[in-house]
Amino acid sequence: MAELSAFTGMALRTVQTAQRLKLAVQQQETLMREMSHRIKNLFSVADSMVRMTARNAATKEELAETLSGRLHALAQANGLIRRSFGSDVAAVASLSDLVERILRPHERQPSVLEGPDLVIGEQAVNHLALIFHELATNASKYGALSHEGGRVTVTWATEAERLRMEWTESGACGVDAPKTTGFGTKLVETTIERIGGEIERDWRREGLRVRISLPLKSLRS
Repeated sequence: MAELSAFTGMALRTVQTAQRLKLAVQQQETLMREMSHRIKNLFSVADSMVRMTARNAATKEELAETLSGRLHALAQANGLIRRSFGSDVAAVASLSDLVERILRPHERQPSVLEGPDLVIGEQAVNHLALIFHELATNASKYGALSHEGGRVTVTWATEAERLRMEWTESGACGVDAPKTTGFGTKLVETTIERIGGEIERDWRREGLRVRISLPLKSLRS
């Protein structure tokens, strides 16, 4: 009986080890497929970004500066993506971490970020990175972040299966609505429309206010 018990225990441990090994192999295969998918997505986004930027840049210096900023924003955002090996195997990131990382190189004083914890998928990370990068770039060139006391407040909330975000600049001086629509503004509008969202701008004298509404389902992929 003692020998049978020892043999049974050894067999059970062998089965458990085999099951853990099988699960590890499955997770590794899933990770490899996901990394391949992410790389293809990034190349696709980068290729589109190069083409659109090249069509609108007046000089090679402007092309290099603009494209470099967008690629850095994309890289920063993708650095936040992490894996989950639960029932939902999609890559995910935190909205608050994404906004904070995009704003950090531009802000003169810490930005105010307020909203519930919200997990977003890989494609949504790419879209939101471009949107917030363009808003931050414009603010640092022409808006609140171009002034010593300027700052940005970003708030968000979920309501009726939509995410509602508000970007508010303060501390600017005499901001006027632009007479023409720049490429960055068109890029933001196109990106938001592509995922079923809406955007409104309010050009206040103390700084721009932007309201963005996005369907929550667009943030899960």
